[in-house]
Amino acid sequence: MKIACTYFILTTAYFLLSITSVWAQKNGETVFKETCVACHTIGKGKLVGPDLANVQNRHQQEWIINFIKSSQTVIKSGDKYADSLFKAFNQMPMPDHPNLSTDEIKGVIAYIQEQSAAPEPTTASAAMPPGDSKRGQELFIGNIRFVNQGAACNSCHNVDRKGFLSGGALGKDLTHAVGRLSASGVTAIISGLPFPQMKETYSSKPVTQQEIADLTAFLTDADKQDPADVFGSVGNYLLIGGACGILILLALYSVFWVKRKKLPVNFFVFKRQIKSA
Repeated sequence: MKIACTYFILTTAYFLLSITSVWAQKNGETVFKETCVACHTIGKGKLVGPDLANVQNRHQQEWIINFIKSSQTVIKSGDKYADSLFKAFNQMPMPDHPNLSTDEIKGVIAYIQEQSAAPEPTTASAAMPPGDSKRGQELFIGNIRFVNQGAACNSCHNVDRKGFLSGGALGKDLTHAVGRLSASGVTAIISGLPFPQMKETYSSKPVTQQEIADLTAFLTDADKQDPADVFGSVGNYLLIGGACGILILLALYSVFWVKRKKLPVNFFVFKRQIKSA
């Protein structure tokens, strides 16, 4: 009876551990697809960030956990590999994920390990429709509204292009975003919303696949333009505007300085008094 009871307990414990392991992998899959897939692939080449296939073999688990939670903290600690990785991918900072627990990140690592052995096949539905650069430009500056009424891209981002309305400076300049990240990387960022401000702005008002294709086509054309045709960034506009303002003030000051009074206010009063005396 005692042996049977012990066997039952061990069997139950093993069953519960198996369920926990499977749950952790599923949870890791969910976290990966919600958080990581916008910038990383598993066995399909680099995107915005490096390919994560077999990352568990290249780094210790503790290092991966710390890097995911705050990559910049690891870089600033003097980690040479982390710094070289940051520089190799155009110094694009990986967003911090302090909201992810250690167990959730371990689940992601387990999912990556599983998929590294048998990566998910690419489905036909993942293919993007052809993009229209002109429509992408109109979407970017807000002349055409997004289907789901999201904010125009130039609310936060700028693209330097001759005859093109300059945008905001809250986000990164996107003139050569395709050159830095590749067209696939830009598409992945717009689709996956890896940055907190993007997620807050578009998670409830998602950009459609066609709109993503149009924006990517526009940014691809912007990247190909001759740098000599680029008028300047927002910072250049401010600098030139400030310089022009100073020149105008100096010119006005010179005009008024020419007309300055060269004699005392009471000079003619004193002169009349001397003459009458």
